[in-house]
Amino acid sequence: MQLQRPSLKRVLLLGGSGLLGSALAPNLREAGIHVTAPRSKELDIRDIDELRRRVHDDQPDLLINAAAQSSVDRAEADPDHAYQVNAVGAHNAALAALEADLPLVHISTDYVFDGNRRTPYREFHATGEPANEYGRSKLQGELLVRNATPRHFIVRVAALFGAGGRSDFVDWVLKTADPQRPLTIVADRFVTPTWTMDLAWQLLVLIRTPYFGTYHATGHGAASWFELARTAIVLSGKNAAAVVPVTDDQLERKAPRPFFTVLDNHLLRLRGLDTMLPWREALARRLSRPGTGG
Repeated sequence: MQLQRPSLKRVLLLGGSGLLGSALAPNLREAGIHVTAPRSKELDIRDIDELRRRVHDDQPDLLINAAAQSSVDRAEADPDHAYQVNAVGAHNAALAALEADLPLVHISTDYVFDGNRRTPYREFHATGEPANEYGRSKLQGELLVRNATPRHFIVRVAALFGAGGRSDFVDWVLKTADPQRPLTIVADRFVTPTWTMDLAWQLLVLIRTPYFGTYHATGHGAASWFELARTAIVLSGKNAAAVVPVTDDQLERKAPRPFFTVLDNHLLRLRGLDTMLPWREALARRLSRPGTGG
């Protein structure tokens, strides 16, 4: 059997007003793809009948699920809501895609891993038990998508930053940090910072292939949250004393966080598809754009 590259003319994007969706939608349009990106108030992915009707009406060639309940502390306080969106909603998207004979892109997270490794996670590594309800709800969503439809791309991302949509960690640091009242940023939890524009370009490459499966798509290199914050401060020409490091046990959080969820874009690299930038270079590009930089 010969694999066929998909012809993409129309995309239905769920979560289009979020941090990733607001970068992905314009990139898809620039590539000549018609994008419909309803807001959550216009289309609730928890309602499968509503989702099926929208897929039927829009007649897309691809369904992208970037919708999520991504507040870690809110998920801990209200796990049912997190599972409704991140697990049931993901399952609904997969079932709607299967019924319409569509491929599905489902955006997942590094938090599906337990964080117990000290070397980067690859796609084939066991996730272990996620540290919090957010991670567990996203892991359940992955399992439901895999079981529902074979034509899926599950793409794990991490530590997103990028202009547009909701405010992000980098925005918060640059707008809030003050040498007179320095921010305390955790220095013993490590992630792979990822620019949403860089990720959008990577997704454009991936969705034009027939290579379904689970992928990691993050910036290259690891960083603590403190290192990410300090680098953003320095690149913006601000005083590095505006942020100071603390350990995770010094912070009061509703939800525990994994200590190490650095991802390796192993499968993308093996297929010659990895277009992601080193995170420092991506951050510098993001901050050099008009209207960014705090």
